[in-house]
Amino acid sequence: MKWYVVESPRWKYANGKFVIKRGWGNGYVAIPPMHPAYKMDYDTLLFDLKVHRGITYADFGDGNNAPKEWWVFGFDTAHYDDNLEKWPKERVIKETKELFIQLLEIEWGEL
Repeated sequence: MKWYVVESPRWKYANGKFVIKRGWGNGYVAIPPMHPAYKMDYDTLLFDLKVHRGITYADFGDGNNAPKEWWVFGFDTAHYDDNLEKWPKERVIKETKELFIQLLEIEWGEL
């Protein structure tokens, strides 16, 4: 498994200033094909993943951050009342690591 975070440049103007107030970015965890949650869509997920406002992304890896045959779950910080003060990069990283641990526990049969 692999976790990674991505700053969300689409929330910014070309000069780097934020268009709208949102958190720093998104967190993702990629799982290999043998994982029990492999290919599960986020709205039919059989596991209760506790992450900020729920899983908002489920798809194959992009080949850069995660292998193309791996499945990726992610969350974002672009919800109502999210902002940089509540969701700086450090907190996005922490939340992503917590998602990683939950998916690891599912793999081990503990969740």
